Amino acid sequence: MAEVEHRAGIPRRTVARYGAAGAAGLGVRGARRRAGDGRRVAVLGAGVGGLTAAHELAERGFEVTVYERRAVPGGKARSQYVPHSGTGGRRDLPGEHGHRAVFGFYHNLPDTLRRVPRPGGGSVFDNLVPVTWIELARDGDRVNTPVPVRPWRPRLGDAGRLVRTLAGVLDEQFRLPVTEALFLAKQFVMLFTSCEERRFGQWEYVDWWHYIQADRMSLDYQLIWGNSVQLLQALRPSTASARTAGQGYAAVFNDLLGRGSDGPADRIFNGPTSEAWLDLWAAHLRHGLGVRFAHGCTVEHLEVRDGRIAWAGARARGGERVLIGADWFVVAVPAERAVRLWNPAVRAADPRLVAMDRLQYSWTNGAQFFLRRPAAVTPGHIVHVDSPWKLVSVNQSAFWRAPFARTWGDGEVGGSVSVDISDWDTPGILYGRPARKCTRAEVAREVWAQMQAHLNKGGRRVLDDAMLHSWWLDEDIVEGGGELRNEEPFLMNSTGSWDLRPEASTALANLFLAADYVRVHSNIDLASMECANEAGRRAAGAVLRAAGAHGVPDVPTFRGFEPPELAPLKAADRARWRRGLPHVLDTERRAAPSVAG
Repeated sequence: MAEVEHRAGIPRRTVARYGAAGAAGLGVRGARRRAGDGRRVAVLGAGVGGLTAAHELAERGFEVTVYERRAVPGGKARSQYVPHSGTGGRRDLPGEHGHRAVFGFYHNLPDTLRRVPRPGGGSVFDNLVPVTWIELARDGDRVNTPVPVRPWRPRLGDAGRLVRTLAGVLDEQFRLPVTEALFLAKQFVMLFTSCEERRFGQWEYVDWWHYIQADRMSLDYQLIWGNSVQLLQALRPSTASARTAGQGYAAVFNDLLGRGSDGPADRIFNGPTSEAWLDLWAAHLRHGLGVRFAHGCTVEHLEVRDGRIAWAGARARGGERVLIGADWFVVAVPAERAVRLWNPAVRAADPRLVAMDRLQYSWTNGAQFFLRRPAAVTPGHIVHVDSPWKLVSVNQSAFWRAPFARTWGDGEVGGSVSVDISDWDTPGILYGRPARKCTRAEVAREVWAQMQAHLNKGGRRVLDDAMLHSWWLDEDIVEGGGELRNEEPFLMNSTGSWDLRPEASTALANLFLAADYVRVHSNIDLASMECANEAGRRAAGAVLRAAGAHGVPDVPTFRGFEPPELAPLKAADRARWRRGLPHVLDTERRAAPSVAG
């Protein structure tokens, strides 16, 4: 072991502490063999950001090993299977952390999907299915509004749905006062025509609820336009910055008009996420690009020497401590886990990482309901507007290619509905408690009841108790101590959080970051697969530059669409900003903006 220790730059006492066998098995022996070639990369975390970084670097000739604490790749995007639920040769019932959506304003992620081959020809991108309807569902006697989205093509069977569309639009129109509609339109135009300096220097520090002045508006205004950032973007209206929320709305509006889109406005995979994408991606990385995977490996420590990461300490599934040696380290774990790696030496080397301690988190987790027969609901995403737990559901199995009953479960399940739960702090309608104060079973019953309140109308039992076979709640929601615990919280883009987020490069010469908390520079800045993908690309590009890799293509990142006709208005606003003047439409403030941060 002496030669291994010397060549890898790891002292004997450290090898003794962590275990020589584990060290050799997870990279130190390879480090001795290839010391000095400058091409070895350790990617710590196999979520979308980590896999993206591994993909880009392996394509450019780097030797990449991905270390992941779970037994499967994908992070929050992975599918979760109900143990022992498959019989007769069928696979276990598939659950999800939440339902997946690949929007038309995504550009980085689709580019990656097109480069992952699919058995039999084509790419994983071909496993995306357009969603042509969304529905705004209301409880009580309110009208539900189905809305067609690109690339919708009218069919005879859509006639009844279009009648409900018009009825819903008229219902909402007459309930929302004209003065409120005009005010909201002004606030949107003000955001869309603000220069970049104002967006980051002013609107980043104003929360969405106050920006649209929801407190003084009607209940419908609050439910639809205040809470919609939580329903559509998993943000909290009272804490999300107007910059982030407005950026998301702008992307959606342009996408619905087909401007700057990479395909249909809304798409989901034609099967469970792991089967339709992540497993194929990992197989391509492993067999096509030579990426190694070390699953069941939890990184615990980063050792700093002379302004670099000398090695990483990890723990294997059986508890054995192991060492990770590499030339370049890419941390691709979620923010709440990354900050645990920022020990005093790391923080001293890059004080900017200390700011991450102040990032905030929310819960956005999924539940799946397995049905004996397919649900007769709108074939697309359903926004349950009045649900206290801010539910968005999708009849996902209606888009899946394989026949459900013959492929998954016990043969009695004919379909599944996937639901995202974005509010775990508001009391529900069954138990009068917030989701985090319920048991897992109570959460499932409460979600089912809230969906029924929005969909079972006019004597129609769209979701009947008799059709419910079983349910699955995200395995990261854990019971214990009288309150649920979430092992995979969701990064929350709160006011001023841009100042707390790092770039993909750090002050340590060989440490890079690839997760959705990294600053991204496209026109969508939400914790999402798209942002994680862009972060992975930025980390890979930074590794190329640090390694002095010549003669290889740069790692591209894609900017979203900016309407060219708004450029003159943004230029005029930039001139006002530089003179300390508010936006021309800012009739409520009319004071020089404070340039924060």
